[in-house]
Amino acid sequence: MPSEEEKKELKKIKGKIRGAALLTDIKYIKKHKQEKKQKEIFKDLKKDIPDFNAKKIKNTEWYPLWWRVLLLVILKEKFKWSNKALFKMGREAPLNSFIVKILLRYFTSLEKTCRQVNAYWKKHYSRGQMEAGEFNQEKKYVVFRLKNFKIHPLLCTYLRGYFNGLADLTIGSEEVNTEETKCSFEGDPYHEFVIKWK
Repeated sequence: MPSEEEKKELKKIKGKIRGAALLTDIKYIKKHKQEKKQKEIFKDLKKDIPDFNAKKIKNTEWYPLWWRVLLLVILKEKFKWSNKALFKMGREAPLNSFIVKILLRYFTSLEKTCRQVNAYWKKHYSRGQMEAGEFNQEKKYVVFRLKNFKIHPLLCTYLRGYFNGLADLTIGSEEVNTEETKCSFEGDPYHEFVIKWK
């Protein structure tokens, strides 16, 4: 479990996250964890977030961003999750997202998604700016840059999985690979995610 000092630091995180994003995490937990483990996770969250109630979170409401970070920290520490497990959770998130399901009606290709990526980002987060740095259909890659979003290293892995899952949905390729080639936590001015497919 995170230490009291770590939790104190997490609570300083500024910004909001849409309820739909939190609900994707909750759906993932309910799908992949036994009921007993689910109760443990939500009980741990409730200790530090008295207002947290998984059943009352609304898709379109805004909630503190640190709630998601605390949830990821609890999952990683409680279940000794590797980065691979966090990536898997992120990758599955677009499949469970209320907002993604609505937006993908309009963004029917990765190219269209790239053109609207910051508007898409703003539907989920009140912090950060997302831009498509490059899109090359012929060479089969796209570069996303996320600026002003130095929140927590666990989100880097989660978002790498998330963009991979989003590409899975919009490209339709069976082989998609996403790498974080720049990272604010490594001294870079922004996060950069490169998605390649075959």
